[in-house]
Amino acid sequence: MYPLGHVGMALLFVAPVALALDRRRRYPPVAALALATALLPDVDGKIPFSHHHGGPHTVLFALVGSLAVGLALAFVSANVSWAARRIESVPAFRPRAAFALGFAGALAGLASHLFADLLMIPIADNPVEPLWPFSQQTVALGVMHPGDPAWNWGLLAAGIAVQVLLFLAFVPRVHDRVLAVREGRSHDSNRPR
Repeated sequence: MYPLGHVGMALLFVAPVALALDRRRRYPPVAALALATALLPDVDGKIPFSHHHGGPHTVLFALVGSLAVGLALAFVSANVSWAARRIESVPAFRPRAAFALGFAGALAGLASHLFADLLMIPIADNPVEPLWPFSQQTVALGVMHPGDPAWNWGLLAAGIAVQVLLFLAFVPRVHDRVLAVREGRSHDSNRPR
């Protein structure tokens, strides 16, 4: 699959995380991490003595990679939190929350990549072995050709559409402001006094 398709799939995979978090401030970093990690498994094509759809295209890599991202963010958060306590104007961060958000974002990105590649028609020299090293069994659902522009652009469009819907659900005030402007009212008149 092309990068556009992987980005679209990551946007679709991270959407349930938004519903679970139900917090406007915490979702954008999770979505950003999902997008940042969505293309990471394709580094296997650049590693010497490796082949595309190798080790980074596995469930194990998705779990270990997500754990590593979560732990790294928790470590950074703990150190920033320690320093922030000495400066009153800087808010403290919670390492557990940083771990959870990092793990969730990375898992959404890495798992979406693996799932998208499993949808492809198998290519003889690049099979996906999602359960490696525990099993050498290749898996291909054969739904799409990796270079099909309709699938790649369609996944991107679907991912963006879902994110726009989530944005509108998370920010109901935007809708109120649009209605107020259409009706000729100031959006300030909608605020409770």
